[in-house]
Amino acid sequence: MNYCVNVMVTSFKGGVGKSTITANLGMTLAKRGKRVLALDCDFNMRCLDLILGLESHIIYDICDVCRGSVPFSKAVITDPRSENFFFCPAPYANGEMVSAPRLREVLEQAAEEYQLDYILIDTPGDMSPILDSVADASDKALIVATHQPTSIRAAEKTSSILSDKGIADRRLIINNFDAAAVRRKVRPGIIDIIDRTYVQLIGVIPASNELAELQESGSLVDTIPNSDVKAAFDNMAKRLEGQSVPLFENFGGRYNSVKLK
Repeated sequence: MNYCVNVMVTSFKGGVGKSTITANLGMTLAKRGKRVLALDCDFNMRCLDLILGLESHIIYDICDVCRGSVPFSKAVITDPRSENFFFCPAPYANGEMVSAPRLREVLEQAAEEYQLDYILIDTPGDMSPILDSVADASDKALIVATHQPTSIRAAEKTSSILSDKGIADRRLIINNFDAAAVRRKVRPGIIDIIDRTYVQLIGVIPASNELAELQESGSLVDTIPNSDVKAAFDNMAKRLEGQSVPLFENFGGRYNSVKLK
């Protein structure tokens, strides 16, 4: 039986980039030969389908599967860019609550049927009831924060609550990292953010106009192979697989002098 790692991508604050990270980290792992399912559990405002450019492919969703209306194979979409990358959407409107045992059961069946290595679960930007079920089904949590004070506080609170729910393996992703602003001392540095959130770092994603433009067209970072943002996702994928990788491995020269504090 294939062992699958369930990873929730989360923060109790919207707009920090959870869906973007789920999509791009999922594709990065898939391009590395891992079989990955990206599952949208943001029942309030699904957008993972838009970021992936797969909105026109949707017929069924995860709630249809959990209530038993259709088998998982009817709701899952194979991304045309990689035979290793699969997607299951959230409902278009607010979906009914999915119990933790039922979600766990569905994910176990999906992992076995598709021989998955990872399931990346995109979550709402608030303390939605679905979070209890997702947390119960997850082995790890990637907690997303930006430089913003409200985002950093939300990451700290998210980590504390997930710890209470039994998720011991929690890692921090700093998204939209502005190295120039850190040098000017108008944004907190990496060590400052770690100290405020009390979460171990797994990756830093630089501020990138390219990434924002990709989202408009449903494209992902694999289309910009020599960029710092692509290097950031490559590095995170390697660390998720257990490799030790320097923080700014394969980044451009301007990150050589980044102040961590």
